Parts: sequence; structure tokens; C-alpha cells
Amino acid sequence: MTILITAILDAGRSAVDIAIFTFLPLMIVTFSLMRYLEGMSALRWIGGKANPLFRLFGLDGFGALAVIQLSLVSSAASVSALSLMAHKRMSERCLAAAFAAVLAAAPANASFPLASLGVDPGLIIVNGICGALVASTLACWMVGRRSLSGKICSCYKVDESVAVRLDLLTAINRGGADAVRVISAILPVLVISLAMVRLIQSTGALSAFTSVALPLLQLLGASQQDVLFFLTKCLAGSSAAVTLLLDVHKELSIPPEKIIRGSAFLLNPLDLPGLSILIASVPALRSVAAIAIVSALAGILVRTALLSWL
Repeated sequence: MTILITAILDAGRSAVDIAIFTFLPLMIVTFSLMRYLEGMSALRWIGGKANPLFRLFGLDGFGALAVIQLSLVSSAASVSALSLMAHKRMSERCLAAAFAAVLAAAPANASFPLASLGVDPGLIIVNGICGALVASTLACWMVGRRSLSGKICSCYKVDESVAVRLDLLTAINRGGADAVRVISAILPVLVISLAMVRLIQSTGALSAFTSVALPLLQLLGASQQDVLFFLTKCLAGSSAAVTLLLDVHKELSIPPEKIIRGSAFLLNPLDLPGLSILIASVPALRSVAAIAIVSALAGILVRTALLSWL
């Protein structure tokens, strides 16, 4: 019981400290900027202009907008574009391509906080977009060619409705409110996931697992710490993995190069919380989830290969 209480209290302190003093300021700035650009219809204009280029990779303007929103705000921000695609009853192949691209890209709410560790978030975001384009291409042109129905992509113009123009102060207020809501939503997950991680460490379960799987870990070049990060990412999401990374970095200084190389596997929405949020928000994605996941895994592998050359 003492171990459990200690793990919960330590996890709570770490989660609150990192969520409030690291995640929240960055999210307020990025969310406010996106609100301002969205109010000026800038994001919709970008998505419309990008439509001819992204169609080569199986994406239309809405799919491109979803990737842009995820890369500059968070994975939850892409829900609006995906919902609009489902509402317009776009083809399954187009939905699969957009879903796969979102799952393979690097969300800003997880990549931006790494700047405090000397990591360039821009590099991770560009790498994530490369993986997203590979995933969308595979989902639309290869994996989905025989199993999904419909045309490749419908050429809808993104800027169909006139957005309400927001002044800067209103955009900051709304962006700040969005950031607070996101923090309040991820904070319980951070606390629970970090508590689980500390329990795994204190009970010796992680050491037992790594000792059994030592030959495989040596073959992959992975350490016990890498296993811990990966388990946290799969069970609690990228935000929890970054929180753990920031927490561990206080005690053990991790080289930025190692963080960048591991970012492909750690920074993407392809995990239990990410899939749950996206599929629950857009039920139409359930029918293409399997194809999107397989394609996203291929995109993540390409991201890893690209970063290994750095």
C-alpha cells in the first residue's frame, strides 16, 4: 500500500509540474495562433492551395488540413477536418488515407515541449509529415486499392463556408480556453500513466521483463529505459511519454540525438488513447481503422529510417 500511495503522489507532482509549466504555455501560444489563422480562413486557404499537391499522396484539402492541424496544434485538432470529411460522405479510400496520415504524423503538443531539451521541434514535424505522406499513399493507392470502395479522392474545395473573423484578443482568449481544456483532459491520463510506470519500476516488473527479453533487446539495440518509454507511449499516449521523458531527463541527461532518433516511435497518435479519441470522435473511421493502422506503421518505419541517417 505504501508503494502504491508513494507512486501516485510522485506521479501527481511530476504530471502537474510538467503539464502546467511546460505543456500549458506552449499550447496557449499555438492554440491562439491557430485560432487567429482559422478566423482569417488562412488554414482553409492553405488546405485548398495544397489540394493539388497532396492529391498525389491520396489526400485532398481536408486530409491536408488534418495533417496541418495535428502538426501545428495537437492530434485532437485534426478531429474537425476528419469529421467534415465524414459529414460530406467522402470515399472510404480518402478517409483511410487521411486517417493513416494523422496516425503517422508527429503532434505538436508532444513535439514542441522537447524544445526545452535542446531538440528542434521543426525537424520532428517535417519528419512526421514525411511519414504521413507515406502512410496516406500506402492506404489510398496500395493497401486500399482492392479492399476499399469509392473514388480516390473527391476534389472538394475547403473554403466553402465563410469563417468568422477573430481579432487577436478574442483568438488568444479562445486559444487559451482550448489549451486549458486539453490540459484538463490529459492530466488524469498523465497521472495514472506515470503512477503505473513508477509501480512497474518499484515492483521490479520492468527489470524482470528486460532480463527475460535481454537477447531480443540487445538485437534491437534497446535499453530498459527505452522499453519503459515505449510501454508508456502505447498505454498512455505521446503526451505521457514526453512527460516521462522530461521527468527522467532531470535525473539522467539524455542526448538530443537519441531523443530525435526515438521520436518516430514515441511521437505519433498510434496508441491506445490516440486511437480511442479519434475513432470515438469520428465513428466513420472504424471501417478503415485496420488499413489506416497498417499504413501508419509503414509511415512510422520510414520516419525511423530517415532519422537514423542523421
